[in-house]
Amino acid sequence: MEHTGMAQFTSPGGRFTARATTLKFLLEWAYGIQPSQHSGGPSWIGVDRYDIMAKADSNATDDQMKLMVQTLLADRFQLKLHHERREISAYVISVGKKPPKLFPPKDGETHALRFAPQMGPDQKIATYRIIATRYSLAQLADAFARQLGSVIVNDTGLDGEFDFTLDLTPDDSRPSPMDPTLLIGAIREQLGLTLKFQKAAVDFLVIDSVEKVAAGN
Repeated sequence: MEHTGMAQFTSPGGRFTARATTLKFLLEWAYGIQPSQHSGGPSWIGVDRYDIMAKADSNATDDQMKLMVQTLLADRFQLKLHHERREISAYVISVGKKPPKLFPPKDGETHALRFAPQMGPDQKIATYRIIATRYSLAQLADAFARQLGSVIVNDTGLDGEFDFTLDLTPDDSRPSPMDPTLLIGAIREQLGLTLKFQKAAVDFLVIDSVEKVAAGN
């Protein structure tokens, strides 16, 4: 998996912290876009790493924290950008012929996506189990887009948060648990959703200009 560093914030408190994080990842987090959903900008935005700390004036929501980071990127890196609508080849998630195997969240559950390796009789990892709680399909698309290296469009029309599990079982022909064929099959068979690679209209974020600052500052 691609290592991008860490970004987190606390609420109440409104404190944002990013550790060893690239500008590319901060841009994707702040604007709610996937890795292949932006273009332009120099190569260093995906290489140089920064530690960034910021504090909101008061308690802040997720959307407010993202707006704060957008302002920080504009002020500190002089980031200028614009939006475009483009037709590209992308993975599109849609509802299959049968009702999807998604379940309402349980009381007291927190929003999380966990990877739980399942051991086989030889004490080697046989299956990678993905356990999602209070997770939306839009968030699922964002999580897997980085692994598939392509934009994933949520075209299910299903809003809200769900609980679900996915078992990814590699074999000799597909040794990686994030192999696209393996993932597509698991989403179809275990969740009752389809994932097809096709043309789709997607919002793109285009970087017009950005200025480099010393990494680590």
